[in-house]
Amino acid sequence: MITHEAKKKVALFLREMFGSTYGETKLGTGGGGTNPTATDLDVPLSTTSGTTATSSDDKVVEFSGSFSGGNLQGYTIREMGIFGSLPIDSEMGDIDVTADYDITTLSNRETVMLTRVNFEPIGNFSTSDTIDIIYTMEVE
Repeated sequence: MITHEAKKKVALFLREMFGSTYGETKLGTGGGGTNPTATDLDVPLSTTSGTTATSSDDKVVEFSGSFSGGNLQGYTIREMGIFGSLPIDSEMGDIDVTADYDITTLSNRETVMLTRVNFEPIGNFSTSDTIDIIYTMEVE
């Protein structure tokens, strides 16, 4: 069992590291299963969106990204992913031991894929379309 307070902290970490400043949502045209060691979408498009992350309660995080149909013309999207720019492993330990730790000053970051979801194909976008991707995660 994970305590409620720990769930809350994990959800907060995910919201901060994969949302707003450090988060990115990507779309792709690949549609197969996800390999747990994957670091990117199967067939990523060059268009990306900043990720907004909000919490509806202590342990639920909703990630969202918005895309212009003009950037997706000619594509049929079949996958989406949520990414974050996180400190490298050796700097993760500094977060809890350094009182004045400032993540905004880090120069050593790596892009980490939090999740990839494949879905039924969506396509034939017009330039006036806006595609909103919403992914909800509950820490249990």
